[in-house]
Amino acid sequence: MIELKTRAEQFLKSIQAEGERQCAAIRSQTEAEVSSALAAARREEQARADRTIAFEAARAKTQANRTLSAARSQARAALAQRRQALADGVFAEAEARLADFTATQDYAAWLQAGAAELAARLGEGTVLYARPADCALLAALPQGCTLQPDDTIRLGGLRAENKARGLAADDTLSTRLGAQRAWFLENAGLKIEL
Repeated sequence: MIELKTRAEQFLKSIQAEGERQCAAIRSQTEAEVSSALAAARREEQARADRTIAFEAARAKTQANRTLSAARSQARAALAQRRQALADGVFAEAEARLADFTATQDYAAWLQAGAAELAARLGEGTVLYARPADCALLAALPQGCTLQPDDTIRLGGLRAENKARGLAADDTLSTRLGAQRAWFLENAGLKIEL
């Protein structure tokens, strides 16, 4: 009976030891699976965070580029307005000086020389157009030319036309001044670079 009891105790210890070993294996396997699942979840969350960071960084960079582009456009517009104002001021001053020039004796000589040059270029039958105030300065017209007043000529100078030859020329002070604007903007050092 003692032997049976000892055997039963040994059998029970053996069952307990086997149960504990199986429990330890299950615990170990469970911990490994939990660790693996946690590592996979961490990797997935890290990848999601990396994607979010990359997306937000790209969005912030795009927004910064848009803001910078808008600021550059505004700066260019302000510079262009300033450049235009400076050019307008220079040309207003030039126009005032040209108006002063038309009141001098040199203007009458310049006008006579211009009439002779236009008549030579356009030929006989040329009609010269001048401001009504300038018609008196052109008393001696080149041969074969006629003179007509033209209220559209603002500053002075002459326009000429030879309908028979299909030729026309504009040598008014306004046209000459206007032709200088592009040259002035290019050579005056008023470039817009940002």
